Amino acid sequence: MSERHSFREFEPQVVERRRRDEMTSAAAGLVEQLRPRLRQFTTDGDAVTFMNVIGSFTLPGGDVIEVAPKLRVDDWTTAVIHLLSDDTRLAVAGSQRSRPSQRRDDLSAALALEYARRLERAIRREGPLQVYERKHHVSRRWSGRLDVTRWMRGVVLDPARFPMSRDELSVGNDFTRGMSVVAGLLSRSAAGGELASRLRRLQSAVVPGQAIPSFVNPMVGRRRLPSQWAAYGPAWDIAAPLLRNRSVVGDPGHATGLEVAVEPWPLLETLLERTLRAVVALDPALHLASKTTHPLLRDAATGKVAQGVEPDGLLRWADGRVAATFEAKYSSATPPARDHVFQALTTAAALDSPLAVLMYPDDRPATAFDVVGFEGRPARLAVAGMRMFSYRRGVGDTERADELRHVMQAASPAGELRL
Repeated sequence: MSERHSFREFEPQVVERRRRDEMTSAAAGLVEQLRPRLRQFTTDGDAVTFMNVIGSFTLPGGDVIEVAPKLRVDDWTTAVIHLLSDDTRLAVAGSQRSRPSQRRDDLSAALALEYARRLERAIRREGPLQVYERKHHVSRRWSGRLDVTRWMRGVVLDPARFPMSRDELSVGNDFTRGMSVVAGLLSRSAAGGELASRLRRLQSAVVPGQAIPSFVNPMVGRRRLPSQWAAYGPAWDIAAPLLRNRSVVGDPGHATGLEVAVEPWPLLETLLERTLRAVVALDPALHLASKTTHPLLRDAATGKVAQGVEPDGLLRWADGRVAATFEAKYSSATPPARDHVFQALTTAAALDSPLAVLMYPDDRPATAFDVVGFEGRPARLAVAGMRMFSYRRGVGDTERADELRHVMQAASPAGELRL
């Protein structure tokens, strides 16, 4: 029977050599799926450390590694699920878990419960999701668009045999097949038989009148839902990252459970973006700029950009002036690390911003600092926590927007910002 081994981010543990080698191999698999920018696994003698990854994943021998966030919080899995979007990268693997977990820190079980809620809500609200799909058939009656090339190949033998195609609204489309497959996958990790049965019912409910699909093209996970089916968006935010994992979706019948891991720092950036969108919704004078690279250094001879900066968030006034720049750092360093401060100030200076803001995942109180030597650009640095692991979508965006507006107004130089 497989064992489950618990870790916490950035806290080293001594493990035996055989298991250490398995962890090294599993960490390479995480890199392949998550394509992280930051290192996720290190060894130091007999000790191993996981960082920049939370959730669970399997070892080659069948054991499971569980990694909790560096911040010691309750029910962090719910916040992670609420921060998922359809472009989130997840590491997904089948496992031979002996029984579904009832623990609140089991990301796979929490994912199963939330997916069931979201999919049920969408089906109740909108009914089955239907999209146009091109159907191909051969008929002696003209019904659709003729495939001239195929018809010409057989016209001598049977000129009244027409290879046709036509677009039809269908509930048996790639999106519904994908959501059905995901319901089946997650039913194996559901905490309790009732939830597992609920997910199996949803397998059928999302494709009414169709056979339950056992396979779907993983490429559907890279497609956007049609805008008219926005009610299915929250469920698709969970389904799409799972569907992009070919190993699980392509061979769904062998594992009895599902292990899911995710990078936490991109989720913090997602939280910052949602908060800033809520800020501009409250103040029409502000505009959230698209993420892009801005010049920092230019070659003196050619004028070409030699170095650039890309803020995690940028608010502008209607006339184009910068109101504030933002950097999100998945760190618990107190006070802020020097490199975080330097990056925030450099970015603000490059964009002629009066205010630089550093955002962290914890619940630290807001603090403002006067900046010396930058001639007022920036004049202030604000540091605040975003309570990342207590986030709930919707109300959480509004709450954090109100808090951030207060932080910005309190920290801004006199006359620069009035919200």
